[in-house]
Amino acid sequence: MMPALLSGMAALLCLAAMLVLRSGGEAKLRARVQGVRAAAAPAVTTTRSLPNIRVAPRHNSALLGRTLRLVCYSPDNSAEHVVPWPVVVGVGVLVGLFGFWRAKGYVGMLPGIGLGTLSAILTIRTIFLWQHRRYTGALFRQFPDTLGVIVRGLRAGLPMTEALRSIAREMPSPTREAYGRVVGEIAIGRSAEAALWNLYERTRLAEFAFFSVMIGLQAQTGGSPTAALDTLADMVRKRVAMRSRARALASEARTSAAILAVLPFFAGLGLSFLQPGYLDLFFNTPLGQTMLMIAAMLLGTGLLTIRWLIRKNTSE
Repeated sequence: MMPALLSGMAALLCLAAMLVLRSGGEAKLRARVQGVRAAAAPAVTTTRSLPNIRVAPRHNSALLGRTLRLVCYSPDNSAEHVVPWPVVVGVGVLVGLFGFWRAKGYVGMLPGIGLGTLSAILTIRTIFLWQHRRYTGALFRQFPDTLGVIVRGLRAGLPMTEALRSIAREMPSPTREAYGRVVGEIAIGRSAEAALWNLYERTRLAEFAFFSVMIGLQAQTGGSPTAALDTLADMVRKRVAMRSRARALASEARTSAAILAVLPFFAGLGLSFLQPGYLDLFFNTPLGQTMLMIAAMLLGTGLLTIRWLIRKNTSE
């Protein structure tokens, strides 16, 4: 019982450490982008603004907001959710109940509840995070073409709002829906800079933040932003190519991780065929079941660590 409990606590600490490191990197990027935007913003006097009647105020509690951030769910960006959230929550609850049922016989009722809750939260977070990365990855890959359409529209004499409207008509999904929302916000009175900044807030893609700042600077200083947009598009194309190359180079590490993951199962299957009953100790005795549980936790922690390291190195 005690080794299993210690292993569960160790796995929880490892996952918490990875989440803290990941959130620290995102906080640095967010601070950098906010600094760029603050440096680009003009000095204005603080005045009391009237409430905007076009946008209804939200009254979400702080606890609800923290919970949504914990599971990586964004209610403001429904386009990224391939799987409906009730289905995701249902799958997480089922995984949590199964984890509680399997863990309570080894570590007791209270630790079993904790491990079941942890497994449910991790399952829900994993599915929502996968959907968010899938959505933002598609936006990132389509962003150079998006900038190309905007530059061609500006060179043809179209205003920025009309160029953004052409993105909402001509680009494939999910860029079409994302910029359709931007055009809708501009139509109700927001500036193009604010609408694009809201797009960054929903996706957390730094390129959208730089795009918003660039449009804001152009609105303040005047002139055509086509040269700057060409430079940004070229930079994003190079980043897309670099990320694709990094993923190709990391395929060897992914293959090694997959082999390490399936090797224990093939070894156990081979031993069962060569000498039947040799592994019955692990399935028929409490000590053997505890050892299997510890091994599964350690294997899962190792695979998650490898996956986190690969993703961290290929996304920077």
